[in-house]
Amino acid sequence: MATLFIVLLILFQAVTAQTDEITQIRDYYNHVKEHLDDEYGLYRTEISINTEDGIYPALGNYQEEITLHWGSEGGYSWLVLATWNGEFASHHEYGEVLFSEPKAPWNGDTEELLFEFVSFDNSDNIYTELRWWYSGGELLQSAGQTTYPDEVFEYVPTVPDDNDYAHNPAELLEIFNSIHR
Repeated sequence: MATLFIVLLILFQAVTAQTDEITQIRDYYNHVKEHLDDEYGLYRTEISINTEDGIYPALGNYQEEITLHWGSEGGYSWLVLATWNGEFASHHEYGEVLFSEPKAPWNGDTEELLFEFVSFDNSDNIYTELRWWYSGGELLQSAGQTTYPDEVFEYVPTVPDDNDYAHNPAELLEIFNSIHR
C-alpha cells in the first residue's frame, strides 16, 4: 500500500510540474504577444514571398509572409517568435514558433524551442489547429482540434516532422541566422 501511495505521489508531482511548465510557457507567450508593437520591444524582420501574386507551376496561387520577432543586446541577436501566413492554391496555413530568450549573461546559449502552433484550412471547410509545448527539447504536451462542418474532433497530435507544414523551427532559425548573424 505504501508503494502504491509513493508511485501515485510521484505521478502527481510529475503532472503538476508539467502543468506549471506549460503555464509558464503560456505566460511568456502572452507577454511576448502583448509587447510586439512596443516602441522599445522586439525588432521585426518581415519577408514577403511572391508579392506580385504570380502563379507557381504545379502549385497555383502562392503567397507567403514570414515575420521574425527578435531581440538584440551586446552584438548578439536571438529569435523570439517566428510566424508565417501562407496561401497555397486551395489551402491556407498560419503558424507560430516561440523560442526562449537567452539567460543573462549570455554564454553562447542558443534559443530553446518552447511552443509551436499551426492552423490550416482547405476548400472543404475543414479547419485544424495544432499545438505543441516543449521543455529542454522534449515534448511536454500536444493538443489538436479539427472542425468539420458537422462536428469537432479533438486529439493528441504527434510531434511534427520537418516537412509536415510550410515551416519548422529549425528552418526558421536558419532563416533568422542567415539574416542576423
